[in-house]
Amino acid sequence: MNKFLLLVAAVFITLSANAQRPKIMVVPSDDWCKENGFLTTINNQGMEIYVPEYSKALVSFPDLSNVLGKIGEEMQKDGFMLEDLSQTIKNIEQERAEEAVMTSKSGDVSTLNALDKLRSTAQTDIEFHVYWKIEKQGPRKRVSTFRLKGVDTFTGKQVAYAEGSGEWISASNASDADLLREAVQSKLDGFKNSLQTTFDDMVTNGREIKVVVRVWDSWGKDLESTDYGDEELQVLIEEWVLDNAVNHKAGSPIGTGKKLTMAQVRIPLFDERQKRMNGTTFGRKLKKYLQSIGINEAEIKVLGSGPGVCEIMLGEK
Repeated sequence: MNKFLLLVAAVFITLSANAQRPKIMVVPSDDWCKENGFLTTINNQGMEIYVPEYSKALVSFPDLSNVLGKIGEEMQKDGFMLEDLSQTIKNIEQERAEEAVMTSKSGDVSTLNALDKLRSTAQTDIEFHVYWKIEKQGPRKRVSTFRLKGVDTFTGKQVAYAEGSGEWISASNASDADLLREAVQSKLDGFKNSLQTTFDDMVTNGREIKVVVRVWDSWGKDLESTDYGDEELQVLIEEWVLDNAVNHKAGSPIGTGKKLTMAQVRIPLFDERQKRMNGTTFGRKLKKYLQSIGINEAEIKVLGSGPGVCEIMLGEK
C-alpha cells in the first residue's frame, strides 16, 4: 500500500510540474523573415508596422516547418508545452487578414492585426524566435550563425537570449533543420532556464497586461462622471483593477476624461476554472463590474486588442 501511495504521489508531482511549464510557440524571427522576403508593412491608423507573413513563409520555404518542428521537439523534451505555428494558422485560416477592423456607427475604429489574432488564438505564454543562416563550402555546410530569443507574448519583452554557430558537416548527411538542432543544443539548457524563471515569476506574481478604457464622444459622459458612485468613474475603475490585480500590482494610471491607461497590471495566469487568462478575459470581468455599478450592458464593449491588452469602449456598441 505504501508503494502504491508513493507511486500516486510521484505521478501527481509529475503532472503538477508539467502543468506549471510555459506554453510556447516557435516562430521564425522578424530579421529572418525580412531577409527571406516574408516581412510586410501595413498601415495601422496612420502608423506603419511590420508584420511577418508566417503563412506565406511556410508555403514558400518548405523546410521551415521542419526547422521549427525540430526546435520545438527539443523544448518538449523538458516538458514545455508546444503550440504548432502551422496548425494554429490553419485553425484561423478563414479569418486571416492583415487587419481585422471593427468600425462604430460614428466611424471610430479599433484594429486587431493578423499577428495579434495569431497570438490570441495560440494562447501561448512565450514565443521562441529563431534566426539562422546556412553557409556552404563545397560538399560541406554549417549553421554560420543562429540567434534564439524568448519573447513574452503579452508584452513583447525579451526574456531569454542565446546565439552561436555550428560545426561543418557533409551536406549529404543532414538537413538544414538537423544542422540547426545540433548547433543550438549546447545553448538550450541556459535558454530553457531563463524561460522557466520568467514563467515561474508569472505563476507567483501574475503576468503583465495593459488596461485601456476609452469613451465614445457620442456617449454624453466621460471618465470624470460621478453618476456611478461617490468617486469619479476613472477612480472606481482604477480601484477595481488594483483590487483584482495579483498582489495589487499595477503601474501608475494615466487618465483624461476620455481615456484611462494602466500599464504593468499583473493578472493571474488562470481563472477560477483553471482556464488561461488574457487581456480580453480580464476585460470581461471588468465589464461585469461596470454593469454592477449601473452602466448599461449595451454601452460596454470589450475589444479584442491582442492577448496583452484589456481594452474597453464605453458608449456605443
